[in-house]
Amino acid sequence: MNLLAFPRKLSRQIRTTLPDQFLYDRSPKWMSSPEYARKFPSQWHKIYARMPNQRPPVVYHGSLRADVVGRLDSEFPETGVLELHNALIYGYHGWIFSQEGYLLPDHSWYGRHINEMRKVPRFLPRGKRLKGVCLSLASDFAVGGYGHFVTDCIPRLELFHRAGFQLSDVDYIFCPKPTPGNAQNLFEQLDIPVDKLIWADDNVALRVDTLLAPTFPGTRRNYPRWVAAFLQRQFLPSPPSPNRRLYISRDGYKRNPTNADAVNQILLRYDFEIYHPEQNANSHQDFAEATIVVGPSGSALTGLVFCQLGTKVLELIPTDHVYPYYYTLSDAAGLDYGCLVCRSNRERNPDAFGPSPSNFYVNEDELENALAIMTREV
Repeated sequence: MNLLAFPRKLSRQIRTTLPDQFLYDRSPKWMSSPEYARKFPSQWHKIYARMPNQRPPVVYHGSLRADVVGRLDSEFPETGVLELHNALIYGYHGWIFSQEGYLLPDHSWYGRHINEMRKVPRFLPRGKRLKGVCLSLASDFAVGGYGHFVTDCIPRLELFHRAGFQLSDVDYIFCPKPTPGNAQNLFEQLDIPVDKLIWADDNVALRVDTLLAPTFPGTRRNYPRWVAAFLQRQFLPSPPSPNRRLYISRDGYKRNPTNADAVNQILLRYDFEIYHPEQNANSHQDFAEATIVVGPSGSALTGLVFCQLGTKVLELIPTDHVYPYYYTLSDAAGLDYGCLVCRSNRERNPDAFGPSPSNFYVNEDELENALAIMTREV
């Protein structure tokens, strides 16, 4: 059965829209999930203890530098599954509020960065009543977003199973609809019962009898090693022999090299394929076949999580788009990470939120030098 054809009648029934005057920019009260379970009738299923976020130094190629690690949290909080009652799942991002009105941010991409959450409801809606047990796999930016879906939603199943639950224990599964291509392919391999799915794509408010809520797998932009281990074990039980060099193209999307033709010619001289992962439903297998991966920062690099131990990585980081997603993802997967910082055409305010729309220039000599070093050892 095609998952994308599953009716969304229930989603339409529970759609809730709040005008801006009923929203405000930050949560009035919140609580960590372990603390909530200590204070209120609920159960916390602890899977991973709090641990420091330890990463190797960033390897830079070229003359420019960027603060790749500056946005990282210093530690991973305690991770697990919260089992609570009469909870509210708010919005397509799946924000969770307790029946006492507490926002539970450990299940969100924002984590403890509550001050950055926007349009939190001032008055919580009642929500459509959902009787029974519901598992939430929802996460911020995962609706229509390949990378966040693969790394922020799917790994929650690992926490769910490690807490001792099975899909047969739940009546509903609240989840973003996977994007066509690789995300849909991976999702279908999970054998999730289609009749239990409630797509998060519509703006919904659900009041759930019993909610099973796995926490965010890591912290924002920051992946623990168990995420990579789970995804590889789940989708690549018999990894292939790596023998390819891939350049991950962003053609058709924002944030591309202004000198793309020259960049491509250099890469072709070093026997790289100009690869478009969005055109390949089995792109995770292609990443697993790579010995070297080069590409601009962006969600197409999510496939790095499927690369094999020791695969070399060169991320092209625009100066207006400095995020540690693929540095931490590479480290989580045991890859040999390096980056080449590239000057963006335009620079936003340092406090700007979200992805940069600007193209960038790749220093061709620096790229060639980096490739010469990386390919010398492969």
